[in-house]
Amino acid sequence: MFELEKAIAEWRQQIIASGLKKGEALDELEDHLRDDIQQQIQEGLTTQRAFESAVERIGGAQALKTEFAKISRRTGFLGMLKGFLMGTRAPLTAFTADAQQSLQLARAEAPRLNHDFIGTEHVLLGLLNSQSGVVSNVMRRLGVESNVVRTEIEKVIGPGVPAKRVAAEIPYTPRATRALSLAVKEAEMLQQRQVNSEHIFLGLIRGNEGVAGIVLRNLGVDINRAREEIVKEMNLRKGAG
Repeated sequence: MFELEKAIAEWRQQIIASGLKKGEALDELEDHLRDDIQQQIQEGLTTQRAFESAVERIGGAQALKTEFAKISRRTGFLGMLKGFLMGTRAPLTAFTADAQQSLQLARAEAPRLNHDFIGTEHVLLGLLNSQSGVVSNVMRRLGVESNVVRTEIEKVIGPGVPAKRVAAEIPYTPRATRALSLAVKEAEMLQQRQVNSEHIFLGLIRGNEGVAGIVLRNLGVDINRAREEIVKEMNLRKGAG
């Protein structure tokens, strides 16, 4: 019989054997693995198949070693990112003012929905409420209004219970954290020095996980077209600048 905890322990040993040291990065990677497994089990996969699929999606030991090497060169920035996500540090200079505002709006959405966490759904709402209007305009071109997104989110997650912590102390979920990490990668791929709201949206749809992913799929949003529209907007702004 397949034993999930034993399989995860063996996976960790394989990663360590490849040359990666034990530490916070590996623990966070395991969190992502467990999160992915749980999501796939909820979608109907067996525990064993969900584990195998999650491991495959994370990547092999050598690929992870390469990624961690990149991360180690950005340790200071990632530490600041973690502090910001936990609401314990000032906004990141690597994020534009617009991106920071979107994340603050996301933080404000959590207690408004009686949630004690900041998930991908709150980040999506923050982006839609951003003063730049880029994400909301793109969604509108895709045939989806912001109020429809909010209604669908409330339909998917249902009513919560009053949050016990103030907004500034509410942490991000692993999926939301992953989306912001992907946003950083998006900015790097597009050779841009700062992360803006568009990059955050690209991080959300690149991961296509959590409540935000479910909501976008429910509303029939074409992820590939959404990405094309966002990149088009960024190119237009770059040309205008």
